[in-house]
Amino acid sequence: MLSPKNQRSLIVFFFPGCVLLTLLIGWPVFESAFSSITFAQQKNSQASLFAGLAHYKNLLSQSSFWNALGLAGLFTLVTTALELFIGLAIALFLYFQRTLPRIVEILLILPMFILPVVSGLTFRYIYDPNDGPLAFIFDALGYEPAAPLADSFWAFWSVVVQDIWRMWPFLFLIVYAGLKALPRSAQEAARMDGANTRQLITHILLPALRPTLGIAIGLKIMESLKVFTEVYVMTGGGPGESTSLLSLYVVKQAFHFFQVGPASAASILLLVLGMTLAWSVTKLQNRGAFAGGTGR
Repeated sequence: MLSPKNQRSLIVFFFPGCVLLTLLIGWPVFESAFSSITFAQQKNSQASLFAGLAHYKNLLSQSSFWNALGLAGLFTLVTTALELFIGLAIALFLYFQRTLPRIVEILLILPMFILPVVSGLTFRYIYDPNDGPLAFIFDALGYEPAAPLADSFWAFWSVVVQDIWRMWPFLFLIVYAGLKALPRSAQEAARMDGANTRQLITHILLPALRPTLGIAIGLKIMESLKVFTEVYVMTGGGPGESTSLLSLYVVKQAFHFFQVGPASAASILLLVLGMTLAWSVTKLQNRGAFAGGTGR
């Protein structure tokens, strides 16, 4: 229990940081919320006209918005599921294979530290139908070089592959850290009772990892919803609107079409969606939906 003097000291030290976070996070959210319910200022007017929910109604009536929302949902679902599966599988493999050198763990997480713009440009080069490595492989096999980024179907899945390659180490790192933090007493007792590796994973490790998996899924959902840079440099949202995720839709509305009100409304909806999904993950975690655990 902290003494009153120490409590005051903590407040003094934490107050500047809280104010800074409020300005960096709270103010942009407030500005977006304000812009989403007002019309843009006219040249001869200093006051913004109240728009109410007009921008939101207009947004919900646009097929391009629903397309962006659907693509963002599909992108989030696929990347989170596959990256969690890959990260969990490799984390469990390394957990039981203790003879591998430490350098292997370091090399595995390197893609996570590559900048999104660098990753996007690299994969754009890989998919290049003229000079890319993928075209070289197709040509060596006697096939016509493919141009996946020019195809409305394959462009989306090419972006998904890029995200999986770059971000699976993020989930691996979280899960592996959770595994390393688990006490070994229950595992040793299960081994003594004759449990094999599969039983140890399904009945001991996965239930114990439930909070870790919930955190990993929540963080990955929020990361997937706000992905922008790598998709923008790879496809620019095209061909057509095949890779125009919700984050790209917001940027296009604001900076390509100068529709600040609709863009702000879309960004607020994106924020609400992310918070709702994060809350849902927390509720599912508490009910024991992850790793077959029991609710609290």
